[in-house]
Amino acid sequence: MSELSVRIPLTYQPSSPSLSNAKSARRKIMKMGFTTGTAVAAAAKACAITFKRGTISSVVVSTPIGLRIEVPLNYVKRIGEWCEASITKYGGDDPDDTNGMEIIVRMKLNNDIGFLTLKAGKGMGVATNHGLPVSKGEPAINPVPRKQLIDNLKEVLGNEFGAELEIIIPEGEKISKRTFNPKLGIEGGVSVLGTSGIVKPMSLVSWYASMVEQLDIVKSYGLDYVVLVPGNIGETSARKKLAVDKRSIVQMAIFTGGMLKASAKRGFKEILLYGHVGKLIKSAIGIWNTHYKYGDGRLETITAYAAKHGIDPQDLQKIFSAKTTDDAIQILSKYDYFSIFNDIANRIVKNSRELISNKSDIYCILINMEGEIVGESEGAKKFLA
Repeated sequence: MSELSVRIPLTYQPSSPSLSNAKSARRKIMKMGFTTGTAVAAAAKACAITFKRGTISSVVVSTPIGLRIEVPLNYVKRIGEWCEASITKYGGDDPDDTNGMEIIVRMKLNNDIGFLTLKAGKGMGVATNHGLPVSKGEPAINPVPRKQLIDNLKEVLGNEFGAELEIIIPEGEKISKRTFNPKLGIEGGVSVLGTSGIVKPMSLVSWYASMVEQLDIVKSYGLDYVVLVPGNIGETSARKKLAVDKRSIVQMAIFTGGMLKASAKRGFKEILLYGHVGKLIKSAIGIWNTHYKYGDGRLETITAYAAKHGIDPQDLQKIFSAKTTDDAIQILSKYDYFSIFNDIANRIVKNSRELISNKSDIYCILINMEGEIVGESEGAKKFLA
């Protein structure tokens, strides 16, 4: 992958003025870490210092939010005209897939004054889709980490220099399979990310950001609709059951409300919510984050709608006491349960349209754990194969 590179000017500025996505602080004190962007900047800065003054054991690096942190080095060494530095990514108490990952930077100075050429080495991801924060064919180093890298090099080399830099992540290709990179169209390894330079434990913001990024990719295909699915069950079923461009199918994880708003903001004319009853039914009672800690009410909702449709009181009690929504569906199998779940799907649509102020047309299809359809809102049938 080392032949893939991008030449960026030392005057580079990210298009977005926002460098920090930090919005909240946890009351419990937990150890923070540093981003892959900070790791790359630190390794590169260590090389620059080595060129100027000799080898070091740690380096102080500046972050986009103004904090300066000291990052330990595994090693830094001169190899002819090149310098190589290794850093272990540290995520603090955040359960990050990249925590403990080695990041190696190889760097040399050149006469291409005013520009830094970034190359993707082994395990460094490369963008293969339009709609990502970086152009197709470039190493997947996001805009803010690029600026952080340049700023740290300028602290050592001044404002006028030329350099070539290769990023190698030995375990990157393996680790990337546990991330959203394959779905985003980033191939060959992991991304270099981070808008603040530091990792806050259990950050939902970065997770949500990776979900939203998928919408930009769908938009880049020229599609005016998007299919939002909670996870793998919904995606697998949607690919089999729907007559849509498969590129329109996007996982939204627990962020139903946020992804609806983000889809409407991006101008999608139609949004189809497609997924398991147990996830989507929460939107019927106004719960827009489907993580259990934000509320439940799944079986209570099914019980209420079953009562509305005249289901026998004894079966209502069984539904209310059921362990899962699929158990409830089984109890309702002797009735016309499609009408019940159609009703629920229509309520989900009504609530969703209100949430986004009717900026997009919304439809809903509900499935069970086997991926079979159990209910659909009015008009949703047009999406079916």
